[in-house]
Amino acid sequence: MNRPMWMILAWMGCSGDPATDTTPETDTDTDTTATTGDTGTTDTNTETATGPGGFSELAWRLHENVEAMVYVSWTQDADENVTVDYLIDGETEWVSTPLIAATAGTNEQLVVGIPYGTTAQYRITGDKGSSTATAALVTGDGPRDLPHGTVETSESARWLPDGNFLLTSISESNGGWGTSGPFYAMIVDREGRPVWSRRTGSRHWTIYATVAQSGDHLLLDDFWDNPKQIQNATVHRTYLDQHIEEIATPGLHHAFVELPDGTLVWGSKWHGGGESLVEKTPGQVDDTVLWTCDGDWPEQKGFAAWGCKSNCIYYDAKRDSFLYSFYTHETVVEIDRGSGSTLWWAGLVEGGYTFDPANSQFYWQHGVSYTPAGTLLVSTHDSLYGADTNLAREYTVDYDKGVLTEIWSYDAEELADTNGDTWRLPNGNTLHTLGSASQVKEVDAKGDTVWHLDYNGTRLMGRSEWMEDLYDYVSPEAKAKFVNQ
Repeated sequence: MNRPMWMILAWMGCSGDPATDTTPETDTDTDTTATTGDTGTTDTNTETATGPGGFSELAWRLHENVEAMVYVSWTQDADENVTVDYLIDGETEWVSTPLIAATAGTNEQLVVGIPYGTTAQYRITGDKGSSTATAALVTGDGPRDLPHGTVETSESARWLPDGNFLLTSISESNGGWGTSGPFYAMIVDREGRPVWSRRTGSRHWTIYATVAQSGDHLLLDDFWDNPKQIQNATVHRTYLDQHIEEIATPGLHHAFVELPDGTLVWGSKWHGGGESLVEKTPGQVDDTVLWTCDGDWPEQKGFAAWGCKSNCIYYDAKRDSFLYSFYTHETVVEIDRGSGSTLWWAGLVEGGYTFDPANSQFYWQHGVSYTPAGTLLVSTHDSLYGADTNLAREYTVDYDKGVLTEIWSYDAEELADTNGDTWRLPNGNTLHTLGSASQVKEVDAKGDTVWHLDYNGTRLMGRSEWMEDLYDYVSPEAKAKFVNQ
């Protein structure tokens, strides 16, 4: 079928290998640290705020790379479990660290969750009821070009949050898929205020930031926008305060997923076969090809003019299978991990599952996943050509009859030309990231918006997910004295 030239050009750019660059280059703007890439200055302040429990010599200093994180130190006369509490200026609710098994003498604790550029009061509170007087701290302004969004909340009385903090990523400048980076992986609070960030090097992208399966650190993709550098793509494992390791993932150009055992799986434009689904187990030096478009899905070859280019991978542990989304084919494929066989597909490639009703077909789909109920959830354009808006659509999957039956949908009333993400949350709400529209919405079962983060432009946003307790993601050294950790 014939496609308008704008559509062909968009397809060429949406896979994570943006505008072709014929000039070889090396990365001359690498991260200044392995942890964050932020180049913040360290600030310190010491105050005497002796309380009835024998606490004194309160002091604070900023994390050397993430100026929103603060180390608070103090001395105490005897062993006593304590918390470090802070109150952001203008707010009324104190926030506490997990309980700390502090000892007589000098103690220090990392405090996370305070936004950049914020003044807060802090104190030390013992579990025997004693507390210091309050002292003041000020977090750093953070990276100069870190984007800041605005939050709109509706029907807040029905808002049942699944997390206090949102992990996502965003381009430094406007331009949608035409941006050349750099990107920020970042964490924002429910007010949309950044509390952590990591900047990529020049012309590097991060659009698939995710919480690790172990639940104690993050995984951040890092790939070039220059196709000639695609073999140099990597994934970083990092705590909020400390880098763990960098893993080579050659060919990564958009999406990856981690399995429960720590294995990484990604879509590769480096390993041949049109596009390959590749995995690397922990400690593995080489990569293992599980599946290729050309070899294991011959029915798709009618789309060879555009080639296989993916934008989403989802692993389903119950079925030990992958959902693999190809925007070049307007089609989703399910692949059995053990055998590498193609189980089924649905979309424009002939011979796949059908849609009921017929007009519920997805187009330019992103963020494909199975919900906890086993239904299929997709972010999609409302039409093949001339789309006006993005939808989230949910289907039951009849594997015997080969039918996707739509059971729910909602209209985001925003159009992201490219990129996006959808997740069904434990509270029944749906989290919908609208990539090049620079917005994130949480909607309830009726499709009503209960939380809305808007960056008011065309910056490109990556996938998003909620996080509950940021102290889960600090290094072992930072949580060493936490009680019950």
